[in-house]
Amino acid sequence: MSVKSRTGGDGMTKEQIRSDMKRKRSSLLKAEHRKRSRLIHKKLFETEAYRHCSSLLTYLSFGDEVDTGELIIKALADHKKVYVPRVDKKEMEFYEIPNLEGLILSKFGIPEPEPDQNRIFPASVQSQLEDYLMIVPGLAFDLSGNRIGYGGGYYDRYLSRYAGTRFIKTAIAFDFQLMDYIPADAADVKMDYIITPTRVLPLQLGE
Repeated sequence: MSVKSRTGGDGMTKEQIRSDMKRKRSSLLKAEHRKRSRLIHKKLFETEAYRHCSSLLTYLSFGDEVDTGELIIKALADHKKVYVPRVDKKEMEFYEIPNLEGLILSKFGIPEPEPDQNRIFPASVQSQLEDYLMIVPGLAFDLSGNRIGYGGGYYDRYLSRYAGTRFIKTAIAFDFQLMDYIPADAADVKMDYIITPTRVLPLQLGE
């Protein structure tokens, strides 16, 4: 692997980019964080991907991540099924939730659903004709749809396991999290959309 593939366009490694983005996110004032999150929500709700999906898979925001609480409330009000992640034994599964009540905290303090097998994302009955909108967390993204996550590889492994499912992989991020180029490996899953407070970038699928 070349040096270029291990560093971003400005020469930073993945770990340096992670550190830089965490610092920038933590510097946002609460009011500005809320304002920018809501601008992202508004742009997401206007996309064909959101309007046409019947199921939404999304992370539960934690700390200074782009908020997903209001997004989940809106999706449920729009009569969409909402699934959120839980990690057990280093693997991630998504479970349907009827509301934001009853969530528990993981050992890392991150909210997650109870492991109810009756509410697990129904891999056995997925329609090959249906698109599932997935909101993917991350620390940085680039104009080719590459993503730098938190280093656990949960989403890459999950999407590899369900490679036949038509997930519309959508990143929601603040504008400073979008870079011209970030280092990526062959196994890294690319985004189909990146949505910031000011832009909607259709990448793999187009609109």
